[in-house]
Amino acid sequence: MIRNIIFDFGGVLLDLRPDRCIEQFTAIGFPQITGLLSLAHQQGVLGQVEEGLLTIEEFCDAVRQEMVKAGYDTSKPLPNNRAIVNAFCSMADGVPVERLDMVARLKQEGYHVDALSNTNPVHWGYCQRYFIEAGYVPNELFGHLWLSCDLHLVKPDPRIFQAILLESGYDPSETLFIDDNPGNCKVAGTFGIHTFCPPVRTDWRQELRSLLNAESL
Repeated sequence: MIRNIIFDFGGVLLDLRPDRCIEQFTAIGFPQITGLLSLAHQQGVLGQVEEGLLTIEEFCDAVRQEMVKAGYDTSKPLPNNRAIVNAFCSMADGVPVERLDMVARLKQEGYHVDALSNTNPVHWGYCQRYFIEAGYVPNELFGHLWLSCDLHLVKPDPRIFQAILLESGYDPSETLFIDDNPGNCKVAGTFGIHTFCPPVRTDWRQELRSLLNAESL
């Protein structure tokens, strides 16, 4: 029987627009961002900030350094921190309130509901608005809020699943992990955790309810 539900954030609760992020970075002179973006785990400087190895200021400095290395015309001013942060945050495309409402209902029904996300201080700080607009506070909505930039670990590293099971004390056989990336679900499954991998930008609520009602869980 499932007692614990761990939600991914980006791609499950939060809709993502990597194409818009690429457009915005291209507009400020860094089209090479395309090679660093991944819906599973960011690469290069994006991966470093996601792993909590860079502050926001250090991230912006690192982006400018990468731009220069890539051949940016230094006769023109490099983008300031605001321009870089805005371009990076353009990836976020909102959290449908009905998804947060379902998380809240599941909590009211007695499930332990948590979040485990590969994210960074830039995106996470920006996305607080979606919770506030929907009338929720992340630290109150989720029992545990595990962020890669705080843990200094990123999915699908097995150590991140070891860490959350140790901290929570959850029985894997009573735990459901929801993530849009099959690779992350595959690794979680090696620990005996049940998984659900809905396609991005879909309404997965009814399917989740069916899973929770299934005798097999």
